[in-house]
Amino acid sequence: MNNIILIKDFLDGKNENKLVINQVSDQIGVFYSCLIDYLCSKSKIVIARDQNLETTKTQSLFIENNVFIHYSNNKKDIDKFMKMNDKVIIISEYRVFKEYSKKILSVNGYNYIKDIRYFIKNELKIDDLSVLEFCMNNPHLAFSEISKYQINSHGYISDATINEESNFILNIRKQLFNLKKSDSDTRSIYENLKKEVLYKKFNFLIY
Repeated sequence: MNNIILIKDFLDGKNENKLVINQVSDQIGVFYSCLIDYLCSKSKIVIARDQNLETTKTQSLFIENNVFIHYSNNKKDIDKFMKMNDKVIIISEYRVFKEYSKKILSVNGYNYIKDIRYFIKNELKIDDLSVLEFCMNNPHLAFSEISKYQINSHGYISDATINEESNFILNIRKQLFNLKKSDSDTRSIYENLKKEVLYKKFNFLIY
């Protein structure tokens, strides 16, 4: 089943009350967290992100239509949340995901590109390649970029400078690494470090 549909059915349904998500990386984890926010907002579901189990139990007494999101890689901690009767979403690393995916509903974050594509095209009905590519390359910024597009779709320009800046600095650091590895002279190493500092300073002045 498609992950977006699976999450929607989980939030709106009554049959399942536990879901585990393999976040893969912080950036991908942010995308799924924002996705859950969006879907819960549409369905008027209250989200609780308190990491304290006792506080979570207290909240569940006063909120009827809710879902608890818990971020943890600790199995003992997760097991306690699994015993709750409420709906709980666990966002964790692959090791935890692999174990719990055999027992409860699961979403593998390694499929995030498919999920972003489906969400943008089928849920939001946005047919813009620039938006799609930006969001797939920067999953943690997907929802802010989508909002920017929805505000002004006709004048939309993707923030390509994020990728350009990241690639430029990455290339400098690769050069620096190779210089150090080859025992190059101190002046060459210094020039590369100065290049990165100047680039960052210039971009700061622009923004």
